[in-house]
Amino acid sequence: MQDTPRCIGIFTAGLDDEYQSAIWHAIEREAEKRKMGTISFIGSRLGSPIASEASSNLAYHLASEQTIDGLIIIASSLASYFTTMDLNKFFAPWSSLPRVSIGMHMQGMSDITAEGEESMRALVDHLVSVHHRHRFAIITGPKTHEESVKRLHACRQALAENAIPIDEKLIRSGTFTDESGREVVQYFMESKCSFDALICLNDRMAFGAMQELSKWNVHVPDDVSLIGFDGIDPSRYSIPPLTTVVQPLHEMGVIAVDILDRIMAGGDEEHISLPCSPVIRESCGCNPHVHFTPGLHEMPNYATPAEHLAVEDLILLVQRGDYHQMIARLNRALDDTASESGSLHLWNEYLSVVEYKSRNQSTLSAKTLAMLMGAARALTGDKIGRFQAAKRVAAENSFETLRKVSAMLSGTFEIGELITNLKHGLQLFGIDRGYLVRFLNHSRKARLIMTVQQEVLPLSAFSMDFPAHQILPPSLGPQWRTHRWVLLPLVYLDEPLGYFLVPFGTVRPALYDVLQEQISSNLKGSLLLQQIREHEKNLEEQVALRTRDLSQEIKRRTELEQEVMDISTRTMERIGQELHDDLCQYLLGISLLASSAKQQLENNQALQKESLGKISEHLSEAIRKIKTISRGLMPMELEPHSFLERLEALVGDNLRLGSIDIDVNVDPGFAIQDRTRELNIFRIVQEALTNAIKHSQAKHIEISSSKKIDSQGATFLFLEVRDDGNGLPKQMQGDGLGLRIMQNRAAMADAKLTLESDDEGTTVQIEFKE
Repeated sequence: MQDTPRCIGIFTAGLDDEYQSAIWHAIEREAEKRKMGTISFIGSRLGSPIASEASSNLAYHLASEQTIDGLIIIASSLASYFTTMDLNKFFAPWSSLPRVSIGMHMQGMSDITAEGEESMRALVDHLVSVHHRHRFAIITGPKTHEESVKRLHACRQALAENAIPIDEKLIRSGTFTDESGREVVQYFMESKCSFDALICLNDRMAFGAMQELSKWNVHVPDDVSLIGFDGIDPSRYSIPPLTTVVQPLHEMGVIAVDILDRIMAGGDEEHISLPCSPVIRESCGCNPHVHFTPGLHEMPNYATPAEHLAVEDLILLVQRGDYHQMIARLNRALDDTASESGSLHLWNEYLSVVEYKSRNQSTLSAKTLAMLMGAARALTGDKIGRFQAAKRVAAENSFETLRKVSAMLSGTFEIGELITNLKHGLQLFGIDRGYLVRFLNHSRKARLIMTVQQEVLPLSAFSMDFPAHQILPPSLGPQWRTHRWVLLPLVYLDEPLGYFLVPFGTVRPALYDVLQEQISSNLKGSLLLQQIREHEKNLEEQVALRTRDLSQEIKRRTELEQEVMDISTRTMERIGQELHDDLCQYLLGISLLASSAKQQLENNQALQKESLGKISEHLSEAIRKIKTISRGLMPMELEPHSFLERLEALVGDNLRLGSIDIDVNVDPGFAIQDRTRELNIFRIVQEALTNAIKHSQAKHIEISSSKKIDSQGATFLFLEVRDDGNGLPKQMQGDGLGLRIMQNRAAMADAKLTLESDDEGTTVQIEFKE
């Protein structure tokens, strides 16, 4: 950080009102003089119940020691919904940075405050003594706001000193916005509240209140005297002009940078309080006021060093009677003030000082002095008019450009097209630098997706994700911090999308918010379209995959049907062969024995007992063989009742195929409720047992059952056929017909089939949920 130029951060809750923009503009200009880089983190009011405002506050969390060396917080604008304790807790993560608070006393940091209580009491006294107002209504700021609490206390004190009671029903809280001023006045009107003076604890609420009073045909100041607080520039141009307390906003911004500069250099914490001043205009009931104090002897304390120097130069030029040089020097001084603070009207006061000192220190005739001062005042008035006209023209041009950009971006949903149109639109505003960054993983990671400038950046700047608190990819280096930037958070409702980094001073402060909303909505639309297309692509891939799976399944089932037909054919051939080679031989033997017995009877020979015994023996064996054959064919309902009994019968039938020891260790209570499922599982066991007897050369086979309950309380049953043979042939383990039949039966039984086979034996396990 020490090897790079200093960069300071600025926290402010938007730039769409003159209070914050005036302080912010002064901070930026002073930082420029001191060759400091700046990053203005434009968030919103802390603790706001409005979803988009709460999401915008992520901008503050992007500030870190990696990107800034000090921090200026316009705390009074952030604290609408936060107490001082809440603010101290919120700003604790930046405690290692030098910090300056503007507008409020904050723990562990320097601060600059404006003490306006005395001025507020003076205005209340003015309303009572001059305009004879006795029934006061007050629109405060948020109840916990430090400045609002102090101002309200000053009002109460002044009213008490004037022996004027206040109806607590006529004190209502606002939020320092125009809208809240309108809402409170609407409440007063609908509630039929009676008052002849309305005190608003900031100017913006006073503007809203003035508009709403007009709607109810209540005239300011004839019916109600109205005063505000802050002294922002629009208060001079409202109709009627607003009587208010003027805060030294420009000075507060300049001094904040000065203090921070000293602290960053190792200085100590500082606490500065600046005085406010009441300004009488027409909304209280006074006549039109000209900002001119004849006979003013000394420069007021709010004059800048440059203005002091200009006044000294002008005094010398007036004393010499040098009209042309005086006009030229005054013109430069007016331009400098317009650029710095915009408060050209203050030169009416400064010219009073020039006139006083020139009169007392010069030999000029009164006529010549009057001519020179008249020309100076005429130039000042002309400059003020042209300055205001230029501001109006600039505002109109800015909003016309904004209209063009909005039209250009409207309906743009392709991310590539959005970037192209956005670049072109920003160039119409004169923005030739900037970075558009998208959040990843809930705003912890980010990725650069656009630059306004036409510079060649490393490919990694766009392809690599980086921690969002670094603001820009590390591959861009630290030099970007030497410039002055405005960081606009991009949010859609309560969803953080990213942020836009643009240079300071390229557009009017109020347009930053509009630009922010426009880019946010278009970026959200592009991201939604991108998500929809990715979803469509995924669906297409899934459909293709599913189609392929279905084709494979159809092919597999066709093959399986053919295999079943082959099995049926081979089974019929085997049964025919067994009937012919085995059972028919027994029946033939029985037939021969019966024929022999018949001849003996026809020849009146005595039947041999042994012949009848053989006939009976052969019949019994034939019956047994028929049962063996039919057991593999007949449905299970015709067999013994329990599953264990069926297994034991199956084992008994298979024992005749070889001299193998077969153990059945199945729980007598083992049962499968579904008959189709039971049949499929039984056939799997039957196939596994047959394979073990015919192919494994095993000496011992075990059929066992078990039960398991998982962590969710589900019960699973297991059947296992294990042998100690030499394993199944490889062709049967891979894609053998018998294995595929067992797998198909397992699928129909909603069971899991596992087969393990090696040279030490084979294990077939069936697992299914009870």
